Amino acid sequence: MSWWWIIGGGPTVRSIRPRIFLSSKPSSPVRVSWSESDMEVLFARHGNTFAPGDKVVWVGRETDLPLVDKGLVQAAAAAEALRRTGLIPDAVYAASLRRTRRFAEIIADSLGLAAPVIDPRLDEIDYGRWAGRTNDEIASDGPDAEAAMVAWGGRDVWPAEVGWATTWAEVEAAVTAFSTQCLALAGHRRPLVVSSNGILRFLPRVLLAGQAQPDSFKMRTGHLGIIDCQDGEACLRCWDVAPADLA
Repeated sequence: MSWWWIIGGGPTVRSIRPRIFLSSKPSSPVRVSWSESDMEVLFARHGNTFAPGDKVVWVGRETDLPLVDKGLVQAAAAAEALRRTGLIPDAVYAASLRRTRRFAEIIADSLGLAAPVIDPRLDEIDYGRWAGRTNDEIASDGPDAEAAMVAWGGRDVWPAEVGWATTWAEVEAAVTAFSTQCLALAGHRRPLVVSSNGILRFLPRVLLAGQAQPDSFKMRTGHLGIIDCQDGEACLRCWDVAPADLA
């Protein structure tokens, strides 16, 4: 079994030492009880929402952007990768935002699948005061804000007191409920979950609770991941894999 840690991409911020105001990485998430049936859970992050020349800003639940042309191409590439590898989903779940919903619809249509099930529990984090701002603009708030970006970008550390509208408790409750109802107990053999970067950093942490995990589950736009469930135990096969590299 191949284990790939392909972490990277996204805007760069300067490396500085985080201050103690940062919250620790969420620990001891609720453990999901898996059925004894074998299952492959497929994950995809939606495609690009910024075109060349656009101002790239933080976008969360509060901003419902559509896919740009490259994002549509990325969705088609993800569908072709799943077809090429024989990883045809038996169900598709997507967040309700346009960028995730359209990405999932393209995959479902390309593979002749039923329409995606839209689940708002998969909607992106609301970044509050950071929404609509660039990294440089956020960093101008001071060293604490810049430290928060560094810790979040590289280690999935949930920042405290920076003005995000979503709380960690809300994310944990949403992804745990979704994972239990729609993945662990729904009887699927190969579901596909399409969401955004913030939520995709924590879905695998819930599914893989109690196991060694990488510092970050950051996923680049249009990329894929797989978690296997065998004999009631979940294990990570790959994460943040480009469609062309999926095997």
